[in-house]
Amino acid sequence: MLYAIRNEEGRIISLSETPQEGAQSVDIRNKEVLDFLSINDEEFSAEEFLQQSDMSVARIFEDLVDVLINKNIIMFTDLPPMAQKKLLSRKLARNINRGEENHEIHEEKSHSFLIEDDETL
Repeated sequence: MLYAIRNEEGRIISLSETPQEGAQSVDIRNKEVLDFLSINDEEFSAEEFLQQSDMSVARIFEDLVDVLINKNIIMFTDLPPMAQKKLLSRKLARNINRGEENHEIHEEKSHSFLIEDDETL
């Protein structure tokens, strides 16, 4: 069951899996819910949507790991070796994708999480 909070015009502005004050229960297949989630296709397939959203979720996860490391909540070396390897490979690929010019600017503004991890030691 989902719970929707609506604005003054009656549009859904938030969804939650737990009851909230002022929220009403809604069905996941409700057109307004699908519109809010930008899933307004009549031929919607949950499996297809999950496959398409995996990439953005992976980036969110990578950014979350960076934030946790930057705040010294976790250390890069706390992660399993395979996770370290995957994250490093993806970080390198993302930097290459940004281009050399953007990569150099990015390096000046923020430190690599490996450098920060070493500094923490």
